[in-house]
Amino acid sequence: MDIFLLLFAGAVGGFIAGLVGVGGGIIFGPVLFFYFQAQGIQDPVLTPLTLGTSLLCTFFAALSGAIAQHRKKAIDWQTAGISGGFAAIVVAVLTVFVTTKPWYSKEEFQVVLGAVLIAVVVRSLLKDDKQGNSLSTEGARKNVGFLALTGAGAGAVSAAAGIGGGVVMVPAFNGLVRLPLKIAAGTSTAAITFITAIGAIVYAIQGIGVDVPTSAAGYVDMREALLLGAPAIVTARIGVSTAHRINVRWVRYSFAAFAGVVAVRLIWNAVGAL
Repeated sequence: MDIFLLLFAGAVGGFIAGLVGVGGGIIFGPVLFFYFQAQGIQDPVLTPLTLGTSLLCTFFAALSGAIAQHRKKAIDWQTAGISGGFAAIVVAVLTVFVTTKPWYSKEEFQVVLGAVLIAVVVRSLLKDDKQGNSLSTEGARKNVGFLALTGAGAGAVSAAAGIGGGVVMVPAFNGLVRLPLKIAAGTSTAAITFITAIGAIVYAIQGIGVDVPTSAAGYVDMREALLLGAPAIVTARIGVSTAHRINVRWVRYSFAAFAGVVAVRLIWNAVGAL
């Protein structure tokens, strides 16, 4: 049953990653947190193991989605490279901080991830769908300062919450950089591959010598990452294809409802433990 649930969650996370360009970590993170907790894993291992494993799952989904987005010419690689590069630096630095500071435990993690999910809900409900189907980047403001700020914000969220950072990048690319929404989502997906690859590697290195499950390489559980990541590779491409064919408003509303429920549970658990 556990394997089936992980495969199902991976499929859902991959589809969401391809559909709205957020990477899928907002599904993988909560699923892994509750799964590892049910397995009896506690801090100081629980939180970094959840984060590291979630980042690897998100990498699988984002890489698959980025390939599909590239084929549809929906990625601005200059924007993805600059933002992703700055984000990767921030991820590397903050990951070391997260794994060496004992106060960043499951309670703080639940509050951070819950806050990110609430931001996703708000963005999903307020997002303007009147963007058209343009894939033109003419008029985009590829200011290095905007891109660096966006990348730094995405990297900080990624390291602390185990997600790709798309919740920061998609609205920033669309609003600050002025990329069309579909290009913003595709570019976010590409940048997420850089962010999550570096994040997962650093979490694995930081967990060397720590008492972790036998299937884990440092703070990255390879077994669970593959169970979630394998179906995500397939469904991420389906999500991309769907995003380019339909109005995703009602899908976003449904996802917002789901994210809201998970956010409330995470924050409730954290507050109850204080």
